[in-house]
Amino acid sequence: MSETFGQYIRSLRETKGLTQRALSQAVGFKSLAHLSDIESGKRNPAKETLPKFAKALGITLAELESRDTRGPIEAAKALFARKPEMVGAFLKVIEAAKKMEAGELVARVTRQPAVPAPVPVPPVEVPAAVRPAPVKNETPKAEPTTAPEKKPSAQPTLF
Repeated sequence: MSETFGQYIRSLRETKGLTQRALSQAVGFKSLAHLSDIESGKRNPAKETLPKFAKALGITLAELESRDTRGPIEAAKALFARKPEMVGAFLKVIEAAKKMEAGELVARVTRQPAVPAPVPVPPVEVPAAVRPAPVKNETPKAEPTTAPEKKPSAQPTLF
């Protein structure tokens, strides 16, 4: 199972050799309990504190935000509320995503345009008077060829 956002924060903090107190102060928390709750998954940090976390942990904001699942989960909930039929499609995407790297999934989603579903066209009845006559697809049989006859020449034959 992959790391939660809080576990990721704790892992980075420990890798950098920071204590909870040092990271809490760098981010601007008034109590250690706040950071402890984030690391244990009991709460999420406010969006405004993410740049402070990124700076204190020596990573980019984009890297930190890529681990924050709040946005995608809320977006998925909103999408499913508007379009319940998307749940099945989303589950198929999840199954496919399990077999590839994140970059590959993003490339596939952004590079392949959606193919619209074909619109069924009802058959049109053409009156017999307008229909063209059927064409036979027979090819004419070739007649056997024979070598052309040689005409006797007026010159004498030497051999």
